[in-house]
Amino acid sequence: MQVSSLSTVMKGSVMKTHLNIARALSIVCALSLASPILAQEEKKAGGEKAEKAKAEKVSGDIGLLDTEKNYMIVVTKEGKLVTVDFDQKTKVVELKLSKAKMADIVLGSSASVQYTKKGEKNYLSSIEFTPAKGGD
Repeated sequence: MQVSSLSTVMKGSVMKTHLNIARALSIVCALSLASPILAQEEKKAGGEKAEKAKAEKVSGDIGLLDTEKNYMIVVTKEGKLVTVDFDQKTKVVELKLSKAKMADIVLGSSASVQYTKKGEKNYLSSIEFTPAKGGD
């Protein structure tokens, strides 16, 4: 009888091992199915952070102003060209402390612009300028 009980114990041990392997495989499968979902949620969270970009400031002269295509180029004192897009919500202030419009800015005006980066583009949120000499 000892041989048969030993055989039964070994069969039980093998069954437990198979059961543990099955449990481990179930956990691995569950994790492999959940990981793409978690990665997708992380991408969404990263996208939300990108939308709340910190505003940057640049000062220089207005090198180009296109009020039809709604963009401008600011030339810094170092010669760097910064292209920024704008819309109707952009705050424009002439430094003589009066409200102004984008059309009031003339080439050569000194300006300090604040913009945010969205993807590949810089979006102008506000501009303060001093008209160029000879301008209104």
